[in-house]
Order: sequence, then structure tokens, then C-alpha cells
Amino acid sequence: MSVQYEDLQYLEGKKSQGFTEGPSPPQTFLQRLLSGPRPLLLSLGLSLLLLVGICVIASQNSKLQRDLVTLRTTFSNFTSNTSAEIQALHFQDGTLQGRIASLKAEVEGQKQQLQAGYSEMLLRVQQLVESMNSLACRMAALKNNDSRDSCCPADWLEHRSSCYWFSGSEKPWAEAEKYCQLENAHLVVINSREEQNFIQAHMGSFHTWMGLSDPDGTWKWADGTDYETNFQNWKPGQPDDWHGHGLGGGEDCAHLLPDGMWNDDACQRPYHWICEARLSKASGSGR
Repeated sequence: MSVQYEDLQYLEGKKSQGFTEGPSPPQTFLQRLLSGPRPLLLSLGLSLLLLVGICVIASQNSKLQRDLVTLRTTFSNFTSNTSAEIQALHFQDGTLQGRIASLKAEVEGQKQQLQAGYSEMLLRVQQLVESMNSLACRMAALKNNDSRDSCCPADWLEHRSSCYWFSGSEKPWAEAEKYCQLENAHLVVINSREEQNFIQAHMGSFHTWMGLSDPDGTWKWADGTDYETNFQNWKPGQPDDWHGHGLGGGEDCAHLLPDGMWNDDACQRPYHWICEARLSKASGSGR
């Protein structure tokens, strides 16, 4: 009886501790995997896998760093080369622009020289034709025993009953006037726009004395023509009697500028000149 009681107490004690006899419940896959030495092996495997991954990433990162350095070097070299090429192109462009400007200036200079040469040649041809006409006139007069003064001397140009001689050298105003007087003429007196155009067409691109002066402060024509009522063609601002030329005194003699405008200047300057004579007076001279 006591033995049964003890067995009963033993069973009660087992029940109170939550244990029952019989087969244990089956374990899950995760429980089996984490039991025993397997967790350690799994940790080692994962660590090894992680280490391999880190090594691969580090290797790739190192390669990327090298590629980046190479790329930067290549880009830097490309930028330097491009900058050098751009500077070279700018330099070449500047050189070409300078050469083009030089060629344009050279062409323009040659063009002006050709134009000046053409104008000079045309002037000489006109003078030659008029000289031939004058000679023909004189020959006809001699042939017909015509004693009338109807022709200008050789090398003089006829225009509206006057004869004109254009110098090929230069003299001061007083010497030029004296030369004309020796030819029974005087420095040219311009009485109209039409005469101005004729003279301008034959004088060439020279500063040329004319028969107008003011030694006593009053402008006078060499043949006595009234200055105030006669034709005038002064350059704007002239005459100004300028004293700053360093030749002493003011500007008391008038001359034609290459463009035909009138200007006053120091009489001592050597310029070309034009002699004029009435047809009846000039026919008796010849030079």
C-alpha cells in the first residue's frame, strides 16, 4: 500500500513539473539547424562569404579608382590639348586677319596709285591734244597768211579767249608771277565756276599758285579784277592769315588745293603755278 502511494506521489510530482512521459515532439528544420555544431559552421561560412564579398568589392573599388585616375588624366590632357589648339587657332586667326588687313591696304594703295597714274596720263593726253590743236591752228594761220592773233602758243591751252600754261616745277609766288610776266601773262585769275572747273581738270594733284594776294591786307587779283564782286571758292574757314607756319609773317598769297578749293599760305612756299593771258597777248610768246 505504501509503495503504491509513493508511486502516486511521484506521478503527481511529475505532473506538477509539467512533464509527462511519452515520446518527445518533433523538432523544426530551424531548430535542427541551430542545434549542435551547425550554427558555428554556418557562422564561419557566412563570415567567409562576407569576407570574399568585401575582397571583391575592394578589388572592384581599387579598379574603379585606377580607372577614375586614368579618366581624369585623359580629360586633363584633352583639356590642355584643346586649350592649346584653341590658342593656336586664335593666333592663326589674328595672323590671318593682320595679313588680310595688310593685303587690303596694299591693294588700296596700288589702286590709288593706278588711279593717280591714270588721272595723270589722262591729263597729259588732254594737254597733248590741245597742244596739237594749237599747233594746227598756228599752221593754218601761217598757211593762210592770217595775221590775226587767233591761236595760243605751243604748250599753252586755249579756253574761252584765254591761254593757260601749267607749270611742271615749283616756285614761290613772286617768282611764279615774274615768270608769267615774262610770257606776257599773269598768274591765273579765276572769274567763274566754269573757269574753275577747266583749271581744276588740268592742274593735276598739286598745290598751285593763282594770281590772288593781299600784301597790304586787301585781297587783289593780278589783272586788277575786283575781288569783292568776283567768283570765290575758298575752303571753309579760309583765308585765315595763319602765323604759325614758322616762315615769318602771315599768309598773303592764295593757291589752289589738289581738290580745287582755295587756301591762303605763306608766299615763300614753292608750289606749281598757272599763267593766263588773253589770246591776243599770249600769241606773241612761245616757250
